[in-house]
Parts: sequence; structure tokens; C-alpha cells
Amino acid sequence: MVLSRVARRAQRYRDRAASLTKWLSYVSGRTRLRTYPDRMYLECTNVCNLRCVMCPNGLGLLTRSKGFMDYSLFTQIVDEMAPHVQTTTLHIWGEPLLHPRIYDMIAHCRRQGLNSEISTNATLLTEERSLEILDAGLGAIYLCLDGATPETYERVRRRADFEETRENIRRFAELKSKRTYGPRVSVQIINIRPTAAEIEQFKRAWSIPGVDRVHVKAFDSWGGQVEQINELRTEDNGVAVPEKRYHCPNLWYHVHIYWDGTLVCCDRDFNALTPLGNVEDGVMKAWNGPRMVELRRRHLQGSLDDVLPCSNCAEWSWWKPSPFSSHGNAPQR
Repeated sequence: MVLSRVARRAQRYRDRAASLTKWLSYVSGRTRLRTYPDRMYLECTNVCNLRCVMCPNGLGLLTRSKGFMDYSLFTQIVDEMAPHVQTTTLHIWGEPLLHPRIYDMIAHCRRQGLNSEISTNATLLTEERSLEILDAGLGAIYLCLDGATPETYERVRRRADFEETRENIRRFAELKSKRTYGPRVSVQIINIRPTAAEIEQFKRAWSIPGVDRVHVKAFDSWGGQVEQINELRTEDNGVAVPEKRYHCPNLWYHVHIYWDGTLVCCDRDFNALTPLGNVEDGVMKAWNGPRMVELRRRHLQGSLDDVLPCSNCAEWSWWKPSPFSSHGNAPQR
């Protein structure tokens, strides 16, 4: 027991030292990093079964090829990065439950000691799939409903059925609540014009056993690239943008990898208009490759007028790392 406490204390010191080193790399403007990202985003697929109004994929704007990440590429990525990153998502621009090996992916992350998360529209979350997810060892799951009434939900999540999805989520929460272990469960609604009036009703409806958090997700403009999506912003959903732009923390703290291995700056480059390499020969080799180094340099210099999606993006201001913490990818209010 004493050795265990000593080992945990030593690990905390190592984690704090690594966090400080990352922060120093960020604030000093290093472009080729000796540190690893905190968080990894993996797109197991960019195929989706819905046509949601706040999503470039749902609006048919993804022009890059559709596909599913090869399992051998996935395990190669995880095996390289698991000792170094804190968490990986297994989704970016598609519905992860469509991947035929999603449960194997979750289980492999667990074997490698890597916390994994998924965000799902829950339309495919049958009881059988729920049990598979619970057994595989997922760390967190976001169950996206986006409405407290059928009218609102089906207006936002086009091609989905409110009653079926709600029942899927309720059953998942029930199954999870019967276990002594399981993923952290968040039921999520996005704060956009169609949903804004139902957020309080939504919070009350989902304060049930098995749900750890009701998450009100901030509106994301995806770099302001889609006017149809920009129009969904609510009046109270703006985040104050500093007058002076600082370099985007994503390039120092996060790594985003699409299903075919393409590295991008973040998910706002949904068509990989600014590809930064491919991770087939190693994630860190690409993350410190010439294209990524050049993009970091341009962020430091503020020369982004011809860089998509960075040129018109305001989401860079959502968070800023400190010496011993990084706040992920959500706006600070």
C-alpha cells in the first residue's frame, strides 16, 4: 500500500512536470515540440446516418472521401500514443457506432491504459450495442439528443426519431446505473436557436439515475465557414474574443487524425483543406513534420489570411493553457 501511494505521488510529479514543459513550449513559441499532445482525436469514420442542421457533414458539405479507419492503422496509432496522451475520442465527423469494429477499438484503448470517449447520436444504440460498449470499457460517452420535444429534436437531428432515440438513451442509462463501473455518461443538447427555449426543460428531463451530467454544449461556428450554421447562433451564446489574437492552443495540445490517417489542425478543417501530413509513418513524426511546424510558425506570426479554416476562426479563443492544466476544447466564460 505504501509503495502504491509512493508510485502515485511520483506519477503526479511526472505529470505536473510534463504539463509545465508543454506550457513552456506553448508560451515560448516552440514550433518543433519535444512534448506529446494531451488529447488525441481519432475519426473512426466520417460516415453518418443523420443530416443535422448544425453540422457540415449533415449539410452535405464534406467533399473529402468517406470511409472507415483501418483497424491496423488504429492500433498502430494507439500503441504509439497511449503511454503519452491522457484521452482519445473515437469520433470526429461521423457516427462512431457505424464502424464495424468500434467495440474492439474501445477495448484496445482500455488494454493500452488509454481513456477513450465517443459522442453518438444514439439512434443506433440498441440494448445489444449498449451492452457491448459497457463491456468494452469506454471511459465517457456523450449521448446527443438536442431537443426536449419531438418537434425540435426532429427539426435539428434530421432523419432521426425522437421517441426511439430517447428510449435508447434511457435504456443505456438504466443499464449503466446497474453496474459498479462504467463510462461517465453525458446527455447533451447544443445551444442553438432551435433548442435554446428547451434547455431548462431538457436539464430537468435528464436528471435521472445513470446520467452523470446534462451537458449544454456551446455553439461552434466551425471557423465561421458556413453561413447556414452561423445563423444558428443564439444571442447569449457568444464568447468574448480578445482583441489581440494568441496562437491557437490546439496546435500545441491536441492532435486530430482523420480516418485515412490525414493530420489536420483541428476538426474545423472538415475537408482537410490544409492537410498537415499523414500518420502512417508515426503520429509524432507528422505532428512535428514540416507542415505542422510551418502552421505553428504562421500562428505565432499571425499570418493566417490565406489559411483555412484558421483565417476566420474565433474558436481559438475558447481556452488557453496554464502551467499545470489545459482545458480541452470548450469555451471559458
